[in-house]
Amino acid sequence: MFAALFLVISMVTGFALVLALVPRVMQKKILTVAGEKARNPFFALSPACFLSGTALVTWLTYIVGCLLKNTKHPLGYANAVVMPVCFVIAVVIIRLCKSRVRFRELFKSLKPTTSEMVYFAVSLAASVVLMIASFRVVHGEICIGSPVIEDFALHVNLIRSFSEWEKLPAQYPYFTNAGINYHFMMDFLAGNLEFLGLRIDFAYNVPSILAMTAFFCGVYECFFRLCGRKNYCHIVWLLVMFRSSWGFFRFLADNKGNLKDAFANNQTYMGATHNEWWGIYQSNALINQRHLIFGYAVAMFVVSLFLPYLIRGVNERREIRKQLPSAGENGVKRSGFGQWFSYLAEVFRREALPRKKVSVLTAVFAGVCLGMCGLFSAHSVIGALLILFVFAWFSSDQVSYLITAAIACAMTYTETALCTGSMNAFRIRFVKAWVLEDTSLTAVLKHFWLLFGLLIPVLIFWFIHTDAVRRIVLAASVLLFAFGFHVQMSPTMMQNHKYMLLAIYWFGILSGIALCGLITYGKKRASRILCILSAIVLFIPLTATGVYDFVLVLDKCRLTNSYRYESTPPFLTWARENGVTRNTLFLAPDNFIGMINIAGVQNYVGYHGFINDAGYDAEERDLIVTRILHASRDFQLIGAAEESGADYLVIQRRLRVNDEGLNEEIIASVFPKVFSLWDDVNEFSVYDLHGRVAAQ
Repeated sequence: MFAALFLVISMVTGFALVLALVPRVMQKKILTVAGEKARNPFFALSPACFLSGTALVTWLTYIVGCLLKNTKHPLGYANAVVMPVCFVIAVVIIRLCKSRVRFRELFKSLKPTTSEMVYFAVSLAASVVLMIASFRVVHGEICIGSPVIEDFALHVNLIRSFSEWEKLPAQYPYFTNAGINYHFMMDFLAGNLEFLGLRIDFAYNVPSILAMTAFFCGVYECFFRLCGRKNYCHIVWLLVMFRSSWGFFRFLADNKGNLKDAFANNQTYMGATHNEWWGIYQSNALINQRHLIFGYAVAMFVVSLFLPYLIRGVNERREIRKQLPSAGENGVKRSGFGQWFSYLAEVFRREALPRKKVSVLTAVFAGVCLGMCGLFSAHSVIGALLILFVFAWFSSDQVSYLITAAIACAMTYTETALCTGSMNAFRIRFVKAWVLEDTSLTAVLKHFWLLFGLLIPVLIFWFIHTDAVRRIVLAASVLLFAFGFHVQMSPTMMQNHKYMLLAIYWFGILSGIALCGLITYGKKRASRILCILSAIVLFIPLTATGVYDFVLVLDKCRLTNSYRYESTPPFLTWARENGVTRNTLFLAPDNFIGMINIAGVQNYVGYHGFINDAGYDAEERDLIVTRILHASRDFQLIGAAEESGADYLVIQRRLRVNDEGLNEEIIASVFPKVFSLWDDVNEFSVYDLHGRVAAQ
């Protein structure tokens, strides 16, 4: 009940923001490359309301909760304050600004065409299937699909740290009390929804489904701006959802003698390059990192807001070139430099400053949306700004881009400085072709050919024959991919696939527009049929790898292939009943996923893979942990335990297997065992690190 109310209030708040700042989102007629065209405002309005409202209300809830962190129930009080205040303010704004939109006409314009209904239904269905298949609760057990188990070990822990213990400010569960160098706001949103009454799978899946659907709405809006057609939106959807690669055909070639068994036994993502099997370019990335799809949806929507400026800027520059005289007042012909200087001066005079207050408000709205997305997915913020950077050179209202970038960067930097830990690992470094061992030009070109397949000649041919606006969009997408291919800002280069994936989605949009142009190219019946057949022939290799990867992801997420954990494990029940609080600190070395994660408790130091990837230096804590686990004397053990500050020590099967120097006998002789649970293989043990110390 309260969780549903939170989402409704978020949507109402988002609608108020849109009405106050960017009412043009609700316009039926918009500027496209084909001129003024009528469209369905739903595909811009719905993501605008959901994304902006949800981000704002979630951030306000988090901030108020942090201010009330010393109270007994900070999250409860935060919701009790933020939800009614946001609703009242939103209603007031809507009443004050209602004259900006004719609501009766707006509701009539929201009626979808058949193609739009199919597009939205398919987008929603794909989102529901992917999200629920990868994460669900069945008969009281949390079932996590095998493709997402590694990341969800962290996500579930974070979600439960908010919903179960109201841990504010957020802490990294594997390295607590050191800030949180991680995109945690999507997990906070899910944790808050679970706190408000939703079951954990619904709490995580519902906003993820809405975000993914909003992303495809943004794809539709960008497609319509760049194409001006509605009937071919399904082609774009397929090319965005199912990427192009030679991977599928390489698999067929390698297993041509035994394809049936090869498909039956294969559990590896398709890929002709040596890193594609990671799944970083597949549907796996969307279900594995839910915060990423929220960020992509914001990025896609913000870029769609600036496409009219790009279209107008390109058109007006064409007119400026026509209007400029080739000779001066005295009849002397101007030099090439003088002509070029006059052109630039005229462009600056006409295009630099915003012409209307609407442009400034749009820039503010876009900047705030991107800025709020900083701790949902900073990669999406950087990706959107890179695309807008290219747009700005050719657009009208250029200062609007500067306003958006300034607000987004300032908000993201502020959020990072206030919410995260050490930022030493986050700096700009150039790394040549990080995914390749051989970085020669030949190797790079071969890598691209194998990675993208026929997408490359399609886009090159289309680039030559298309208009200036689409060329600029393609150039921006290429820049984004090149940035992800060479520039490191995160602690590990593996994070760069997020830039590259966003670029791949733009390649999908543009290749879809290219195929739409091919389908409608022929004027005579025979040539029209030939063009349609050519598009079909191209369509199959452009989507085959992506389709197979989609099917493989669903197969990997079947219940029989899922990891299962009790939604309310005995350890969580014990923690609730024995005075564990949000500040209680556990020491569960080498903890990957299990009851500790499901319970959402804080860990002094856990699984090293997550710690290293997030940019933490665990060397000092590791020394203390080693002294605890390998102690041979009582005083050594007690001293190391006091130095760690941990309240409980957890020893489980994974630690016993991986740490040969573990001296559990002396630990058991010094500290009382307060919780014990046997499984089929080994014992899950919790030792009270204060019991013995207090007795001394």
